[in-house]
Amino acid sequence: MEKFFCVLGIYDGATQHRLEEYQRAILDQGFAGRQTMGIPFHVTLGTFGLERREELLEKLRGLCMEPVEVFFNHMGMFEGQRVLFLAPDVSRELLDLKEHFSDEKGWTAHTTMLIDERDRVLRAGEILGERFRRFSGRITGAALYEFFPSKKLGERNLEWRGAEHDN
Repeated sequence: MEKFFCVLGIYDGATQHRLEEYQRAILDQGFAGRQTMGIPFHVTLGTFGLERREELLEKLRGLCMEPVEVFFNHMGMFEGQRVLFLAPDVSRELLDLKEHFSDEKGWTAHTTMLIDERDRVLRAGEILGERFRRFSGRITGAALYEFFPSKKLGERNLEWRGAEHDN
């Protein structure tokens, strides 16, 4: 498999914890899957060829946005029901974050929980569906990763700018 880059919107600690609890409910039932483990839960903002490394690092350095509030209200599957995910609603702020890096069409905001064979994903979806409750979270950073194997190349925190958040 050829290497490629992804820019990831990284969730805050509380959202990471909540997403891990949901994934753990699946993994504890014997599912392992082929999803990338060992990196933070995220929403992929774009996928790119290796020739775009410097451009992406420059866009990452130039990123000046506040954290993005997200609301997870549904789960779904795609790629022939081989990918199970939780999905944040796409707000203007999330779309602005994505469009800072990519104008890719057909983008679906999602956070992967499991990649496996269709029958296993369907069973895991039932388990997740019994536990899933709507919740809100926050994207507090963006990172550039190289795949595979996964390697973080750069990261930028999203920071509050207004006085109402100074404490």
